Amino acid sequence: MHVRPMVVMVVILTAVVAVQAAPFVPNDPFYAPYQWYGPTLNLPAAWDYGLGSSEVIVAILDTGVMTATPDLAGRLLPPLSATGDPPLDGTYKHHGTWVASVVGMGVDNAAGGAGVGNFSLLPITVTDLAGQNVSTDIAQGIRMAADAGAKVINVSHGTLKYGVLDTAAEYARLLGALTFVSAGNWNLRNPMTGYENLIFVSGTDALDERWVSGTSGSTWGPFVDLSAPAVDILVADPADPNLPTGYGIHYGTSYSSALASGAAALAWSIYPDLTAEQVLDLLTSTAVDLGDPGRDEVFGHGRIDIGAVAEGAYALSPEPATVALVVLGLMGALVLQRYETFQRGRRPA
Repeated sequence: MHVRPMVVMVVILTAVVAVQAAPFVPNDPFYAPYQWYGPTLNLPAAWDYGLGSSEVIVAILDTGVMTATPDLAGRLLPPLSATGDPPLDGTYKHHGTWVASVVGMGVDNAAGGAGVGNFSLLPITVTDLAGQNVSTDIAQGIRMAADAGAKVINVSHGTLKYGVLDTAAEYARLLGALTFVSAGNWNLRNPMTGYENLIFVSGTDALDERWVSGTSGSTWGPFVDLSAPAVDILVADPADPNLPTGYGIHYGTSYSSALASGAAALAWSIYPDLTAEQVLDLLTSTAVDLGDPGRDEVFGHGRIDIGAVAEGAYALSPEPATVALVVLGLMGALVLQRYETFQRGRRPA
């Protein structure tokens, strides 16, 4: 009598823990034909755990974001500016809109392509109208983003003084945020190192090799922490006359950084109580090791695997254990009830 109920409970518990639906494929019409990197990054598996939360804020430190971008509708927060001038609206230089769309185009909204998740996006202007930046403005933008509650801060710009950015990113880390920076498109080795609070992301291609296109290509060096796709990336742009559908294909480590930022935001969407250190550890420990074994100058810890990051965030959350305990409790109560009924049935009247 005591063995059979235990077997039943183990079987049910195993079923609860093991059951996973087939990988989720969004209904966005441009996803399958144009976003080759979705399966590479295991995005369908990641979306099984969640499509992203608007409670998670990703700050886009860039040229501004066009509010009339349909695929970002309802998730753009009021813009800020770190330059001393009013926020730019993204219409002079579209780079900020492109980056924001890679992070946060609506997933499964039957329109355009799919970003990494349905996050809230906070545009912070850190450039002039020509798209040029000053390092101290970017640093100020990082602090503003952290103060505004952003969990993820994306800087898809090269600059001159990364030290001031690192100091600002340290402040953001203390507030629980991570700062991602694009490695650059100069197709050369950069020997810089020592920036402990900036997460530099280099670019890969469809073969999981270093992205190179003509004279452009991913910059590499000891500063690289992670890598992500940088070639043939789908972006949204409602104002470009050369993109009649409102979308286009771009390349560069600007989008590698954006994808890594999205991975971090998705982890926080799945389990909001993760620390910044836990999220960073998920990104680095689950990355696909490319190039030389272990961390190297081209790919850092490896190319991000968003599906593995999502699975790791879910595993750290209390929900799986809670569900299992509830099942065990219910089964235990049922077994006890049946046992008592059986015993009563055996007693003489």
